[in-house]
Amino acid sequence: MKRLIRIPTNRSASFIVVLYTIIIVLVLFWASQLLGTITRDDPGQMPVILVLSILFPSALLVLSGFNFSRVVVQRRAGVPGSRLRIRLIGSFTLIVFVAVLPLGLLSSLFLKTAIELWLAPGNGIALDAGENLALEYHGDALKRLETLARSNFLSELLEDNNRDAGAIWRGVADVAPYVNAVQIIGEEGDSMMGNQELFLKDRNLLGYTGDGPLPRRVIKGRSILSWQRHLGDRTVILSSLLSENFETDVRKISLARDNWKRYSRMVGTLKGSLLIFGLFLAGPLIFMAFLISMAMSDRVIKHLVALGEATGKISEGDFSFRVLTPGDDELDFLTESFNRMISELEVSRTKIVQTEKVAAWQVIAQRLAHELRNPLTPIKLSAQRIQRKAIEGTMDEEMVKRSVELILREVDGLDKLLQDFREFAGGGEPKISTLQLRPILVETVDRFRAVGSKIDWVLIPGEESLPVMADSGQLRQVLVNLLKNAMEAGAGKVTIRADMIQRGTDPYVRLLIRDDGEGIPPERSTSIFPPYHSTRDRGPGT
Repeated sequence: MKRLIRIPTNRSASFIVVLYTIIIVLVLFWASQLLGTITRDDPGQMPVILVLSILFPSALLVLSGFNFSRVVVQRRAGVPGSRLRIRLIGSFTLIVFVAVLPLGLLSSLFLKTAIELWLAPGNGIALDAGENLALEYHGDALKRLETLARSNFLSELLEDNNRDAGAIWRGVADVAPYVNAVQIIGEEGDSMMGNQELFLKDRNLLGYTGDGPLPRRVIKGRSILSWQRHLGDRTVILSSLLSENFETDVRKISLARDNWKRYSRMVGTLKGSLLIFGLFLAGPLIFMAFLISMAMSDRVIKHLVALGEATGKISEGDFSFRVLTPGDDELDFLTESFNRMISELEVSRTKIVQTEKVAAWQVIAQRLAHELRNPLTPIKLSAQRIQRKAIEGTMDEEMVKRSVELILREVDGLDKLLQDFREFAGGGEPKISTLQLRPILVETVDRFRAVGSKIDWVLIPGEESLPVMADSGQLRQVLVNLLKNAMEAGAGKVTIRADMIQRGTDPYVRLLIRDDGEGIPPERSTSIFPPYHSTRDRGPGT
């Protein structure tokens, strides 16, 4: 039955996209609020903006530091993949820093240059000059109207032509072409000459008692200057149009001049705000680099941990594990290749085990044939001796007794050999139960001490409770075989030690048996586990 090691699906990518969108929206909102506060010259919201600009990146940096500290703790605890995760986090942070630093320096230099060019003293002088020029133009236009209105030429023109409006208009147009309309208001009626759109229709504006300028009017976006003069029972109004877009241009110049003065007073605040904005933006960038590195390292480490776990199972001889991968990228391709390799290793291992079994049974058959042949020779000789004495009629009772005893002894040996072989070949499934190892060790060592050999049997004291899952008979047989082999190898001292150890999260009982005998030659180290293998000339191995 195949057992699966599942690699969890990585869902951090969608989370990063959502978080990145939220951060961008917050940054844009903060930037708009900051710039709006500066342009409106409203310092009332600056404390709130400053607090947010400090708290937000600080919170992101603290969160990043907290998660990084967890990774460091995992690294110290030896958690698989923690070292790679730290390297990826450091690499991504370094990449972001290297990429942002030149951009930040260039942006700062550009903004500094732009601010200096924009708020240069020459710009303020030019704006003042433009505004003064507009005022002078306005004043000159009004002055010309005043000069004409107060001149004797106008009064003489009116007296000479009396009521002839056409002659009056021609006379004014010849002398003052800048006059666009002449309006004469008298008790006998009004005379209007020139551009009719400039005529004054609101009689309330005539409430001025003396000569002088009338309030400036704007018609269709153009400014109209008017000057009135009282001549006897008549009032003459001279009107002149200023240049097109004069009103709009003057308003723009005034607004630009006011803004320049306000921004000049806020140069320090503006530069500080740009610095704060840079810090506000750097925090999310570092945090995003941290999140992306965490996501990528998590993706890689999950595969590596799963492959490492499967490799550990393979090293223990368990080929039933497969790594289940959710995607189809290069890491998943590597995992699938690993699964195919395990399958091929499992097939190869099965073939090797079968081959080893066949070879082992061949060795057993050869050893068994040899062991059967050894007692058959004395049995045959004893039977032939009895047969010969019987034919000769010289049967010796003592000789027959010795021959029969030899035959029975060798038959008992054959019976024991066949019984051992039958137990090995058909011993059945082991009966596993929970056993305490130390009492079994004491019992086994005491048996060998009772034999009276000169070997020093040393059982090192240790934990009394050493529970193991094993077959009682087979465990005792293994211990007997090991101690017997040590004794037959010429050992003068045999040391037995048992203790509890920890591998990962699983407890294990470790049994060490050490002797000072002749040992196992390196060339025979690969052939000590096949059954009935022996380095002695006679007798089966154990």
